[in-house]
Amino acid sequence: MRPLRRFSVCTLLVAFASLSLIYTSCKNKCGSTVCQNGGSCTDSKCVCPIGYSGNACQTSWSQDAIGTYNCTQGTCTPASAGKAPWQSAITTASTNGGYSISISNFDGNPSLSVIATVDSAIDSSQSVRISGTGAGGSGINATGSLKITNSQTVIKLNFQSYDGTLGTSCSMTMVKI
Repeated sequence: MRPLRRFSVCTLLVAFASLSLIYTSCKNKCGSTVCQNGGSCTDSKCVCPIGYSGNACQTSWSQDAIGTYNCTQGTCTPASAGKAPWQSAITTASTNGGYSISISNFDGNPSLSVIATVDSAIDSSQSVRISGTGAGGSGINATGSLKITNSQTVIKLNFQSYDGTLGTSCSMTMVKI
């Protein structure tokens, strides 16, 4: 019986040592922070997948963007008469698994809504890139940034509108109300 007991004890010790090694090599290197929504820990920080931000990837970027905005138009090429400020609403779009938003009243045009996606993987800040193509008769290609500073959400866009050929290039700023 002694050889069997030794074998059992040795087997248990080897199993314990193996499990200890696996546990310590897989231990979360982000300390007590658990990366959520598919985020991974790199250099002691959670690196978030597209569509999420926060120290634990806990915030969907669309949660930060949803709301009503006061909008102003910047410069346009070719130059056009200044447009009066307007309001646009951002809602969650049903496309792209919830990573898309819909911007209504785009560029002050009540019949134009733009579906946009946000890439939050640019850097570790709340700065994101927006790109989208619009519907409603003319096309829109837009890129820009969404920044949250002191609880204020600001979206700055550069966009081109076209109807078969390039029409106008403009910039606009959206400030969440």
